[in-house]
Amino acid sequence: MYQRIVGDRKLADEHWTCTHIDDFHWHLKLLEHFGYTPVTFNDYRLFLEDELIPPKKPIIITFDDGYYDNYKLAFPLLQEYGMKAVFFVLGDRSIKSNYWDPKDGVASTPLMSDQHILELDAAGIEIGSNTMTHPKLTMLDESEQRHEIFDSKSAIEHLLGKPVYSFSYPYGLHDECSQKFVAEAGYMFACSVFTGPATFGVQPLDIRRITISHNMKMVGFGMRVITPYEYFDWIRGKVKTTVYESIATVKSVVM
Repeated sequence: MYQRIVGDRKLADEHWTCTHIDDFHWHLKLLEHFGYTPVTFNDYRLFLEDELIPPKKPIIITFDDGYYDNYKLAFPLLQEYGMKAVFFVLGDRSIKSNYWDPKDGVASTPLMSDQHILELDAAGIEIGSNTMTHPKLTMLDESEQRHEIFDSKSAIEHLLGKPVYSFSYPYGLHDECSQKFVAEAGYMFACSVFTGPATFGVQPLDIRRITISHNMKMVGFGMRVITPYEYFDWIRGKVKTTVYESIATVKSVVM
């Protein structure tokens, strides 16, 4: 799970939601080096319906909130590596900037426009819903939750002209009511952050993601990706050596 990809190193160093573009570039290089193939939730849906054979080592890369810098910086790199991803956007297309971030000391920044979203969709990027207005769902009553979950799906489907199957709970927060409405709305997959099971597919409306934070070094990224997440403390030393050797190999290839 990524949120923002930025070109400002100071911003990336200070705010956990921001990943510097150079670090993201290395993440993609490592995924390629270790033989991972990024897929989408829609690919997984087709696999479940026996319409698609998955690659040997699939991985899903997600971006929350619909920031413009993800279109500007992350999207070109994904295209360079021929990789897919899932971008979660707001259903209320009148919201043009991240009004929720300034209270945490992060400056206002633009969100993607309709045209940006349509371009991503045309390039094979999956577009999912991040609610209508990015609220904390657990603080809303049932009617408000229903509006955020149902109406965002309708709005994004109207923009794309096709079904939306995936959903992301803002801040990773949800409750039984949220999950009930997500199911009733017709989403097949919903992402939280840490609350889901370690095994993907056990609870498709509560999928745990690995958060990629601003200060995560290359070894930390590698440990989270190439090892069972719950065991990486146990094999930290072994993986650290493996990742450093892999980085050295990648550098020798690209330099």
